[in-house]
Amino acid sequence: MGGKLDSFLTQYCSTEWQEFVNFHKVKLLVKANDTIFEEGDKTQGLFIVNSGKVKIVSRDTERETLIRLASSGDIVGHRGFGGDWTYPISAIALVDCTLSFIPIAIFNKVAKANSEFTYQLMMFFAEELRISERKIKPSPVLNRVAMAIYFTYIAFGFKEDDPGVLSFTLSRKDMANKAGTTYETVIRVLAELNKNAVIRLEGKNIRILDLPSLQKIAQPRVGEPTGEEVV
Repeated sequence: MGGKLDSFLTQYCSTEWQEFVNFHKVKLLVKANDTIFEEGDKTQGLFIVNSGKVKIVSRDTERETLIRLASSGDIVGHRGFGGDWTYPISAIALVDCTLSFIPIAIFNKVAKANSEFTYQLMMFFAEELRISERKIKPSPVLNRVAMAIYFTYIAFGFKEDDPGVLSFTLSRKDMANKAGTTYETVIRVLAELNKNAVIRLEGKNIRILDLPSLQKIAQPRVGEPTGEEVV
């Protein structure tokens, strides 16, 4: 299964419970651009990304907000646990993905029978929630677009056969959604970063030329100049 859940099962559950989960999990193949689950759907269980890349989004009547990215080993769907037991966000495959689905009844049996497993998983979920709810301070759009690129690098890394090139580059529309700006502004900011040799645009792909500079622009320290705002 890979990732955090597999690690917690291995460390905090007996072999019998690990085998129980492996027996009941369902392998799924999801094609690129297909929806894994939709905001408002009844919670059926959680998913572990075995391979591929997924975006987690929230939708309203006016726009789609990119919340996070998930890749091999990551858990998705757990935000649908509790409350009204519906998924509060949507998950969409960016590329062809293989996933393991664990029905909620199976997860509940494991959680109720293995208190240390439940505690460790709760700490993991709490940390994720803390990060997602961290107050976003107003910042120039240059910094926000740089963060969208850096955010993609952290989630997906570089191509194995071409280090420096993002293994998956978000669409300009998704970058705009993540940065809270417009498509046209993203194009201008990318051109600025390209001109300053922080990145290099290679068709639809992005090569990061200066990762420390990109990180500094994306996460400026308090009091540091953030550069000229592109509007």
